[in-house]
Amino acid sequence: MTFNEYINRRRKELGMTVDELVERSGLPKGTVSKITAGINANPKLTTIEAICRALMISVDDAMGLAPAASIFSLGEIEHINKYRSLDKHGKTVMDSILDIEYERCNPTLKFITRPYYSVSVSAGNGNPLDEPSEEEIEIPDTPENRRCDYVVRVNGNSMNPTFKDGDLVLVEKNARVDEGDIGIFVLNGESFIKKQGVDELISLNPEYLPIPYGQGDSILCCGKVISKLKKS
Repeated sequence: MTFNEYINRRRKELGMTVDELVERSGLPKGTVSKITAGINANPKLTTIEAICRALMISVDDAMGLAPAASIFSLGEIEHINKYRSLDKHGKTVMDSILDIEYERCNPTLKFITRPYYSVSVSAGNGNPLDEPSEEEIEIPDTPENRRCDYVVRVNGNSMNPTFKDGDLVLVEKNARVDEGDIGIFVLNGESFIKKQGVDELISLNPEYLPIPYGQGDSILCCGKVISKLKKS
């Protein structure tokens, strides 16, 4: 590739016109035009250096003596030039802003660990939930998820369509469970994920009848379901 071919390709990559190259290089328009048109195939070294500075490449790159340099857009070049003109205080301010905006646009996902009950709570037929958890699971560190005290797996389809078989739900242990809330309940030794009713546990799937309870039953509320763990 000849010098003028390389220069024209690089100029087009940057979206730079010949007039903009003239302005950025500080060279006469006639000189730049002859080079880009291939009329002047052997420009002076000082001319080559001025053009290379304007295109953010090295002389070696332009002359085919080294691998091509990283490609910057015209806007990126403008930002670099402005940044280089700042004093120490200005650069410190811009570095701080850049860090903040980078984190906003590229958030680092953090995780927290919570107890996990692989013995699932029932959304159909009851399963015991009376042993300490021997497993832990990592969940995204969000304000809502920090309220979670433990995670359990749903079994069955009585809570369809909101909670499906195999879903993992986050539970806040000491939260108040009012009528209409979804909670984890242990009724007569069997554990359920259900909606709290008036003296009954209600399924969301209309194919399942409510489970009533009374004075002769043993019922314990083990927490409020605050959300479902989203699958990554």
